[in-house]
Amino acid sequence: MATTNATIALASDVTDSSLSISNKTELNLAGTTTGVNTMTSVTKVLSSTDQVDLIATGSVSTTHAYVYINNPSIDDSEYFNITIGNAGAGSATDTEEIGRLYAGDFMFFPWDVDDDICITPSTANDMTVEYMVFS
Repeated sequence: MATTNATIALASDVTDSSLSISNKTELNLAGTTTGVNTMTSVTKVLSSTDQVDLIATGSVSTTHAYVYINNPSIDDSEYFNITIGNAGAGSATDTEEIGRLYAGDFMFFPWDVDDDICITPSTANDMTVEYMVFS
């Protein structure tokens, strides 16, 4: 059986008391204790400010997955708007924004594979995005 673990550690001193939190979870198939058994890793370079499907539902053969997306840029003006929904010919009308992924930031979240994950670069420069899907 495959075993994939996700770990996060947060430390902060923005309040009067310092904060330190860490947590770990095993990534399992939906509703089971069976570990995920597929991983897809991709690096894409986007050269326009058009919204595009980053990860389509048809590219995953399960009903539940985990997604990691990274913006490796070091330029503060280069960020990605990340949305869930149908990009549909460049229209953002059927999407819900998750947030902006700024230079050097990453995100990790569970995905129900009901709607595509879309991305919109902030500039038309060649912008690199890296992602992994665990299912």
